[in-house]
Amino acid sequence: MVRFLLTLFMPQSVTVSAPVGATVPRAVSWQLAAQVAILILAGFYVFAPALHGAWLWDDGSMIRSNYLMADANGWWKFWFAPPGPDYFPLTSTVEWGIWRIFGDNTFPFHLTSLLLHLLSVFLLWRLFARLGLKLAWFGALIFVVHPLVVESVAWMSELKNTVSLPFLLMSMLCWLRYDERNRPTDLCASLLLFLAAMLAKTSVVMLPFALLLYTWWKHGGIPRKQLIALAQFFGIALVLGVITVCFQQQWAIGDDKMGVGGFPVQLAGAGWAILFYLGKFAWPVGLVPAYESWDFSNLSPIDFLPCAILLAASAWIWLRRKTWGQPFILGMGFFLLNLAPVLGFLPMSYMRIARVADHFVYLPMIGLIGLVIAGAELVRVALPRAVSTLAAVGLVSILALQSHTYAGSFRNQEALWSHTLRVDPDSWLGALDLGLTLNDDHRLPEAEMWLRRSLLHNNDFYGTHVALADVLAQENHLDEAAIQYRIAWRQHPESLEIHINYGNLLFRQNNFHGAEEQYYLATLYHPNSIEARYNLANMLLRENRREEAISQYQMVLRLDPDFTAAQDILKKLRDNASAQKTP
Repeated sequence: MVRFLLTLFMPQSVTVSAPVGATVPRAVSWQLAAQVAILILAGFYVFAPALHGAWLWDDGSMIRSNYLMADANGWWKFWFAPPGPDYFPLTSTVEWGIWRIFGDNTFPFHLTSLLLHLLSVFLLWRLFARLGLKLAWFGALIFVVHPLVVESVAWMSELKNTVSLPFLLMSMLCWLRYDERNRPTDLCASLLLFLAAMLAKTSVVMLPFALLLYTWWKHGGIPRKQLIALAQFFGIALVLGVITVCFQQQWAIGDDKMGVGGFPVQLAGAGWAILFYLGKFAWPVGLVPAYESWDFSNLSPIDFLPCAILLAASAWIWLRRKTWGQPFILGMGFFLLNLAPVLGFLPMSYMRIARVADHFVYLPMIGLIGLVIAGAELVRVALPRAVSTLAAVGLVSILALQSHTYAGSFRNQEALWSHTLRVDPDSWLGALDLGLTLNDDHRLPEAEMWLRRSLLHNNDFYGTHVALADVLAQENHLDEAAIQYRIAWRQHPESLEIHINYGNLLFRQNNFHGAEEQYYLATLYHPNSIEARYNLANMLLRENRREEAISQYQMVLRLDPDFTAAQDILKKLRDNASAQKTP
């Protein structure tokens, strides 16, 4: 097993040039050691500002506040009783293990993500070398330092990207070995590694198509034996892909139409997304964790221009497939295939925010890097060695500095959203999250200012109205807070948060009837909400509706038998009832 893994990791240049039993020349070993050291040092340089970063955005709900993290059997439940909205049990188990050992400390999460990213870098080096790319190491170095990878590595919620990619790359390497040697053990290893990658994150689902493309590129067609072997990959992809779609639909999307529109809108959005990613790969400036959503409510011919350009370029390359077009089809095909699941044709909860995100391109960009280093080989031959070396050093230095600076934005919430607003002053989501962060820090006037600014750019998101109402309530501007809660209520009538918070506000205003109504609606839409039932029980008790209150307290205890406050109140009510019956 150790020898098998070593053959996956060793760069092709070493394994091919050194016969079995031969000693690797000292110059080669020093060169290899230097290359390895540069990759590791580059990775730590880029992500050093984020290694001690705080919990960000939805890190809390996914990890910190996830009740299964504190459960000794949580790992089992992630596999066999997942809470949703995604089925990524392998990644969840890794997170559970880190949490059980290190608790609330974020450093182990960040370090794990970085080490997994570096593991992928070495595997990518090996993969590029196996594909015959002479600048394989340079391609791996680009993957280390490119700014588009920062979000996936520095944001703890995207640990699923860094967990899944090593398994995927090892699966690809095993497939290459199977394609060369036709050994069933290589095929089994590739299948198992692909299964592990799928259980870490389902976005790797397009691997069977990528392997099909590689087989066509290698053989000029699809041999029957490889096609039969690939059918097993398609089976795994189909089963786990359907499970993921079902989880998203049940837990994250529900009846929400996601705002992605019909097929024409989806097609237009996909075309612009592809051009967006190509542009950010070539010129990675202005990166932010959340981009503005594009409006395709009034489609025009210009909205389909990217699709037309991509279609024309694809046709031209296909006509040149017997010459330079064939490797180009492999690299660009890998990019497009792995980008397909996140282009908006399939339902995804993230589409509520935007159609594009840096973490979507963490895997697909490997195809673009392959094309870059293939082109760089031609340039290196045409230019003097000193010039090409200087250009490569300059490119990597610029990318590393840009990534290092961007990684610093992930050190805490305020830094992240302040960076977003510097890049995009009109970002309603950036203003919202900065307002929420300032509210958590009890900097209420600043929080109110940013939340109002968020509403200027997007008045249709109920969460912003709720956040502003919460801040206004803390500032004792109760009437203004009530207005914001009512707006949010109209936008999202079933929200548990709105009904409870608005009910609490009405209670402060001595509007007990209104507070009772809100708590009742909360229990109607969310019958298993302990907080809603407990608040409703307290209101009923205040109005001397003892029997109704007792019924609600009993339901609270059925939901949570250890709820001591409800236990104490019920005990007092029973004691008082007994005392009244005693002569």
